[in-house]
Amino acid sequence: MALFTKSRFKLALSCPTKLYYSTSSNNYKDTSADDEFLKALAEGGYQVGELAKYLFTQDPIAENISIDVLGYDESLAATAIKRAAGGRVVIAEPAFRYNDLFVRVDVLVEENNCIDIYEVKAKSWSPNDVFLKAARKKVDQGKYTISSKWSPYLYDIAFQKYVVQQANPTKKVRAHIVLANKTSTVTIDGLNQLFKIKRNGTRVQIEVQPGVTQQSLGTIPLKTINVDDVCEWIFQNPVAIDLPGVWMFEPLVNYLSEKFIANEKIWSSCLGSKCKKCPYINKEYPNGAGSGFHECWQQLARLSSTEVTQPLITELWCGNGPKTILKEAISQERYLLRYVDETLYPRGENPPPYGDTLDGCERRNVQIEKSNNQNFTPYIDIPGLTDLFNTLPAPYHFIDFETTMVALPFHAGRQPYEAIAFQYSYHLMDAQGNIEHKNQYLNFEQNEFPNYDFVRHLQADLSGKPGTIFRYHQHENTYLNHIYKQLISETASSVPDKESLMEFIREISRPTTDNPDTWEPSNNMVDLYDLVLDHYYSLYAKGSNSIKDILPAVIKSSAYLRTKYSEPVYATASIPSLNFTTPHTWIQASKGLNPYKTLPNIFEGVDIEEMAEMEGFLSELDNGGAAMMAYAYLQFTDMTNTQRAYYKNGLLRYCELDTMAMVMIWEYWGREIGRW
Repeated sequence: MALFTKSRFKLALSCPTKLYYSTSSNNYKDTSADDEFLKALAEGGYQVGELAKYLFTQDPIAENISIDVLGYDESLAATAIKRAAGGRVVIAEPAFRYNDLFVRVDVLVEENNCIDIYEVKAKSWSPNDVFLKAARKKVDQGKYTISSKWSPYLYDIAFQKYVVQQANPTKKVRAHIVLANKTSTVTIDGLNQLFKIKRNGTRVQIEVQPGVTQQSLGTIPLKTINVDDVCEWIFQNPVAIDLPGVWMFEPLVNYLSEKFIANEKIWSSCLGSKCKKCPYINKEYPNGAGSGFHECWQQLARLSSTEVTQPLITELWCGNGPKTILKEAISQERYLLRYVDETLYPRGENPPPYGDTLDGCERRNVQIEKSNNQNFTPYIDIPGLTDLFNTLPAPYHFIDFETTMVALPFHAGRQPYEAIAFQYSYHLMDAQGNIEHKNQYLNFEQNEFPNYDFVRHLQADLSGKPGTIFRYHQHENTYLNHIYKQLISETASSVPDKESLMEFIREISRPTTDNPDTWEPSNNMVDLYDLVLDHYYSLYAKGSNSIKDILPAVIKSSAYLRTKYSEPVYATASIPSLNFTTPHTWIQASKGLNPYKTLPNIFEGVDIEEMAEMEGFLSELDNGGAAMMAYAYLQFTDMTNTQRAYYKNGLLRYCELDTMAMVMIWEYWGREIGRW
């Protein structure tokens, strides 16, 4: 029989209906599992959990503190045996049950009459973080609210404390949370590599390098915080959950547990922004697995089975404008996009944009009009794009960065979640539209902090060069600012070309608000994302402006691109490539006209026996999360040079496509205005 766990409780707090949709036997599509799994791996969540054990014991492996069995009864029995040893007892993953409630605690320390429980999270902490916030308004002075940023983690540990306390009524239970300390600097190289990720089927296991002890780790960059006061606040105050009425903690836990055990669906009391990211959505609905998203909108919005397949308000692009559009539309029961108009997002005192350029208001108008008419002809601001091509000088430089931030630093002298830029790709297009993959950079060597070498190579490629540099969205600008701030703290002896690197960053980027320096760039990168917002809309992309959605939309809109790139013209003399050794066809009908689906499998052509011995488990590398994971593998796993080459080549091809995607968008626009 299934029991009600802390993960189920957290899920119900985000949306109570998810309890039913998440039960595998109910057969609902779940798009979140792989994404969340990959994110946890990339950020180092599993590794942080293993490292935290060394806060409480010199050698967790030698002392055999961990409980590795999975079953409820087996883990409860193993916990009882370890607790019976007496004295000071440290246990990792001990299990507790109270009625139908079940928890596994990350780490427990029990001595005499006290039980200390520790919830370990890879989330970063700094001294500015506050869990309970005091109200500032006079009418609410003296009242506290729980920080929304920390709420899921704090309710998690409160649930654990409740279960452990109820299961041990004669003991004093104290609750703590362990976080990645952004103010702590690690003192050894390769801390991340000491905790290697292994996958056994669907389970992740961390293999600790033999001989690791608390002393050998140097400074452990984790912060332990007692949260008994927060737990008490949670127990004594109403819980924010989308259910009718007011719910206190204990009655809510009992209610959710009863419904979950009985496998009864609990309808949420409202629709909202949470629905936009609902993982229980089957985009092929009504075919295939169940779609919780569609069922909710039928139930709560009273939409028919036909209406629920039509464009909903959740598809509306809400950027660069009021953030309450979705909330307001739902409050007015305008659930379908066809019932939405400018009264929900008035322009106000802002003047309309010049010519055919789109502002936020007009962009939404275009989306609704095209959605209502199912008009897939793209909106293209020809005059505006013509002005752009006339004012932005050629040649055109397209760059894309691959980056990461990990909880356990790879390098000595670094702090948790410091920015690391390990790769870029660079395509060049001249005034006649000729294209080449001009250059690239990838540093995946263990124990090498790549950032400054990364900027040196980028400087050699772009500094002082004529033309226009393009990026897509804020990512590249943000990371150059991260590196700039890192350089500020360096000495001239540690980084001899420090001033030159900082000068280059000032040349092509704008300072972010948290940068202590200010400047005006002489050749600022142009954000192609902003140009998409201003000058282009396609119903194929719906309300998304991610390059992963804009590129397929552009291809579906452009017969020119489809014709050109349906032939193996890439990686030839006409369009040279640095990574594809044979001519490549970017647009293939069997791949849904999506170039990202044409990227070769990482292990394409690899012998099955050799592949079985490979570290890691990635097979496809077609998104940023997978790129971060591939870099992490290259940092913390032991591989042969041949095996490392597979991941290296996958990273290079993926990043190359990211800049080629930008090229295709710009090439499409140039073709539409008759530039080539």
